[in-house]
Amino acid sequence: MSRALAPSRRWWSEAYRAGLDLLFPRRCVACNDDLLAHDADAASISICSPCQRKLELIDWPVCSRCAAPVPATGGVTLDCNHCRGDKLRFQRTLALGSYEGLLRQLVMRTKTDRNGVAANSLMELAWRRFESQLAELDIDIVTAVPMHRWKRWQRGVNGPLIMARRIAERLHVPCWGEMVRLVRNVPPQVGLSRPARFRNLAGEMVVGPSYHLGAARVLIVDDILTTGATCSEAARVLLRAGAAEVTVLVPARTPA
Repeated sequence: MSRALAPSRRWWSEAYRAGLDLLFPRRCVACNDDLLAHDADAASISICSPCQRKLELIDWPVCSRCAAPVPATGGVTLDCNHCRGDKLRFQRTLALGSYEGLLRQLVMRTKTDRNGVAANSLMELAWRRFESQLAELDIDIVTAVPMHRWKRWQRGVNGPLIMARRIAERLHVPCWGEMVRLVRNVPPQVGLSRPARFRNLAGEMVVGPSYHLGAARVLIVDDILTTGATCSEAARVLLRAGAAEVTVLVPARTPA
């Protein structure tokens, strides 16, 4: 019975969505243009076609570990001059683009957008770019870098958690979004030197005792990767808790 009704439900859902679009036209999250003026592809990710073309998506050789730009060598680079001395605990980084221009604006929006439109749009773009790679990695669990509850209360939104939930939905795997926790509200990383960023977070994260990883392949989602210190500390405690390997997914990588 439920299968026979499914097409009808889909029709009503599509009709309802179309009605809402007429009454309250969806807007591009970047420029606020009416998405109905663009193709269905633009509407599906809430970013109009002209704005998509402005995004500086990575199309140059990068380090597979930290996603920093590297010279074209014809092969895969694992550990580059930017991260070789850092002993990053995660295996690889998938970064959508460079933290500049319009992509930077969208990432900044995820820090204040309580509706999660910007965060979800970025993850839809990431899914299109990395779907095959993520499938090959056979991810078991998705989580987000931890945000202290005080910081979350101040912002009113947790962008990395919204993004983690969206990509987990695409992967059809569980999102244990708050599996990794901060022990205390650590000072901000902004303005710290590279070594200080790693020291600032050392020993400040834990995996909740109720989570049992059992050699799971974990995907950590963050909004920006700079030195990788935050994701590396999260990966360290995940590996200690039993994870087999950790991959990082970010919309943006700061210029190295």
